[in-house]
Amino acid sequence: MASARRLASDLAAGITVSDRRFDALFPAEVRVHSKVHFTPVKVALRIRDWLGRDSSLRILDVGSGCGKFCLAFAASGPGRVTGIEQRPNLHDTAQAASALLGLTNTTFLCGRMEELDWTRFNIFYFFNPFYERIAYRKGMDDRTPPHAGLFFDYIRLVRDRLAEAKSGTRVITYHGMGGRLPQDWIMVRNEEIHTDELQLWVKP
Repeated sequence: MASARRLASDLAAGITVSDRRFDALFPAEVRVHSKVHFTPVKVALRIRDWLGRDSSLRILDVGSGCGKFCLAFAASGPGRVTGIEQRPNLHDTAQAASALLGLTNTTFLCGRMEELDWTRFNIFYFFNPFYERIAYRKGMDDRTPPHAGLFFDYIRLVRDRLAEAKSGTRVITYHGMGGRLPQDWIMVRNEEIHTDELQLWVKP
């Protein structure tokens, strides 16, 4: 616990933290998937640079996994971050890590994104969350077997929710979200980082 609190303090102070050090929060069976499936710390902190230290931030991470993005972002400054994840083991891992870090601005939900009221949030984060549905060799486990039909259903659902979003709502994608945003959304930032592009979109 002491090392986790030092990690949180370092993030709050803007000190660079390695993925190796951060991933020590997670059990080995979860940690092994970090390189492919979880947001790198440097990406989470770059998003913090873009969004600033604004306490009014209300972020939803769709398909939050073990909560790595939520945890790194929340530890680095104000704003509330909510993660939604279908797999109970990853949800439980995220909650345990949040407790270790002593965070009070994270919420982790175990369930389906369509069950949420998206109007509660002003920013949505997507790290290609539905990719496992079409990735036949890179899934984390058999809880989300490949299913192309569900992949496209999820994309349509996200597009519907974003089409209903208020003006000024923002979306951040890393490795995309699996499909195009609705036509009226405007990309205002695009940066290559780590293994792909980080993009910021705004609804006018």
